[in-house]
Amino acid sequence: MEVSCLLELDMGSEERAGNVNRSLELDNGEHARSWVDGPVLKVECSSKTMMSLLHTIEDLMACLKVADEITDIEEG
Repeated sequence: MEVSCLLELDMGSEERAGNVNRSLELDNGEHARSWVDGPVLKVECSSKTMMSLLHTIEDLMACLKVADEITDIEEG
């Protein structure tokens, strides 16, 4: 069985979404794929089990927090 989810995060601007996406792409690996659609950062995650998917999302959110904070510093 494979489980997946799509996260859609409104980053406020296309530039900010692109900056955060570039940071995330470095850590995406085989379980996540990210892209920008206007101001929205989209991330598709997949895994073999629900628990593994939850761990992937948890890791992704930690990376997203750091990428967003770095973008704040760069834009500020």
